[in-house]
Amino acid sequence: MGTTHPRVGIFEFEIDAYLTDFRGKATLPMIGGFMLQAATKHAEQRGFGYNEMTDQRRAWVLSRMVIELFEYPKNDTLFVIKTWVADVNKLFTERYFAFEDKEGNKLGYAKSIWASIDLETRRPTVVSDLKELMNYVDKTVDCPIDGLKKIPLQKDDATVIDGFTVKYSDVDINKHLNSMKYIEHFVDVFDIDMFREKEIKRFQINYVSEAHYGDVIHFLKKEEESKLVYVLEMKSGDNTICTSRITWN
Repeated sequence: MGTTHPRVGIFEFEIDAYLTDFRGKATLPMIGGFMLQAATKHAEQRGFGYNEMTDQRRAWVLSRMVIELFEYPKNDTLFVIKTWVADVNKLFTERYFAFEDKEGNKLGYAKSIWASIDLETRRPTVVSDLKELMNYVDKTVDCPIDGLKKIPLQKDDATVIDGFTVKYSDVDINKHLNSMKYIEHFVDVFDIDMFREKEIKRFQINYVSEAHYGDVIHFLKKEEESKLVYVLEMKSGDNTICTSRITWN
């Protein structure tokens, strides 16, 4: 079956006031939400989206993601996301993103890694057997940021800080903690004064296991260097749910 869409998808989002923070800039979780919308639409238009995967009793799950921003989109502006499948191997696919304003100026980039799981067993399935997906792989488009790096698990020298209980507004259709809620809770670890003085330049998140409705979550936090780089870990009991490295400028 031949391709019917270009390999790179282009999607536009309006930055309305309710999507911005006290500085009038889009929040990182909101940008992450736009990315998921763009990825979902891109896959649906090309034959490997939610409906096609559900018919096979499979689902896409986000495994890792890094977002690097040169400039945050502001209130009443147009935010353009370009996205494409950059690579596929047996168990994972890499999806990249480029962010622009309406004039085509680059605002940032992102890289993500996705797996496909069996809806009943929750076990990984082979990604490379999705023929429509393979039709749209494009390794030629530039995404000039560092790739996804290992994030170490925290040890005894990390600081334990406040957590939260997973509630109704946190969960997705599977009653798991929504992937963008992880980002929201991670950035809320920092005091508002940090956002007055600095901005998050690079945000990496590695999803390790699923959190469910009712789980009690706590955070471990450690500075890596000069109060500009932090490693955070989200845990439920002894179980690591998610890790993140956040770089400020």
